[in-house]
Amino acid sequence: MRWCSWTSAEWGGAGRLGAVRSRDGEDWLLDVVSWAASREADAPADLVDLVESSTATQERVTAMATSAPVDATGWKRLEDVRLLAPLRSPNSLRDFIAFRSHVELGAQRRGGSVPDAWDRLPVYYKGNRRSVVGPDDDVRWPSYTEQLDYECEVAAVVGRGGRDWSADEAAGAIFGFTIMNDWSARDIQKDEMSCWLGPAKGKDFATTLGPVVVTPDEWSPEDPHEMTVTVDGEVWSSGSTQGRRWTFGEMVAHVSTDEDVYPTDVIGSGTFGGGCGLDIDRWLTPGSLVTLNVAGLGQVSNRVLRSG
Repeated sequence: MRWCSWTSAEWGGAGRLGAVRSRDGEDWLLDVVSWAASREADAPADLVDLVESSTATQERVTAMATSAPVDATGWKRLEDVRLLAPLRSPNSLRDFIAFRSHVELGAQRRGGSVPDAWDRLPVYYKGNRRSVVGPDDDVRWPSYTEQLDYECEVAAVVGRGGRDWSADEAAGAIFGFTIMNDWSARDIQKDEMSCWLGPAKGKDFATTLGPVVVTPDEWSPEDPHEMTVTVDGEVWSSGSTQGRRWTFGEMVAHVSTDEDVYPTDVIGSGTFGGGCGLDIDRWLTPGSLVTLNVAGLGQVSNRVLRSG
């Protein structure tokens, strides 16, 4: 199932649970709450509520959304609604560095080699869970950077809580996957990390999620899916979901070691080699329109704008 958060003028900006389904080769959105009400049934008001609900509720709502006929109450054309970030404020935001090709390029820039620890320890930073932006939202260019960059990634959304999981148990706790753009202020990130801390201000200003969350029964990051980035319509980056050192099950399991994991925790993969401007020495300018596309997950676009 492809779940989403959406709104329209009718709902005044409040996020609402939706399911995106194909009909006659065209994607439509099902207003799950309206469809449930027409059947005198209940449904979670938004996607966060669904992710945080019991497995039984998730299965019931999924079956209800899957069974909606083409003449059901609640169908809407995608162009008539606005898709929001699936999770406007996740419980936590962690981003890993799981692609060897990206790590190798970083090592080359530094004149060194891939650290031995990288092959035995999944490493990540913690981002700002309250700076999430959604599809077609503008991203404000931070005043303190001259090197604003994108990172094309996939993120997992955790669907139940626990701790001390095996990799298989952790994989089974994943609710679904979405596209993630890990926006980066490279100049301040470089300064921060030269002091052996961070990133902080180099990352915390914006993270894009969207447009949908696709459940593991329909999409697996272990399969080869094309990932591309266009800037103002020109392809800058192209790669694949394959090539990670760590599976999402292994990454989530690592987080869960002696630590609680919660529903709506977001786990980013990091980008592939060449999946950011830093890797290819190309830099965004104010006004750039950046579009990330991951086969099977859709595409998400943001324009970067200076304030004032």
